[in-house]
Amino acid sequence: MINNFSVSPANLPNLIAKLNQLDLSLGYVVSAKVKKQTRSNQQNDLYWKFVDEFGKHFGYDKDFTHDMLRYKFLFKVVTYDGEEAKQLLSTTKQDTKTMSEYIDNCMRYGAENGFVFNDQS
Repeated sequence: MINNFSVSPANLPNLIAKLNQLDLSLGYVVSAKVKKQTRSNQQNDLYWKFVDEFGKHFGYDKDFTHDMLRYKFLFKVVTYDGEEAKQLLSTTKQDTKTMSEYIDNCMRYGAENGFVFNDQS
């Protein structure tokens, strides 16, 4: 059985070999989807450096600052028991594009509130 196989040019022959080993009389369903590129380590490092410095500037710890920024910019609205609420999303599940937009929003918010982030990494 083949489950959750990530295809790349290097391992494509391996996938084909595994498919050829299947007993086709049993019938199978195969699906493929484009793999999302999750946020990069560089984005993560930049984000947490910003969160740390932003929080210190305003007297907050990292955890509070992280949650506050997610509350402002990284959430989806859900309906629970007839009421709308914000469900905070995880930065670890964001793709590189969404994470970049999120970081830009955080930095813009910081600048609008008197904090200019000077990343020297």
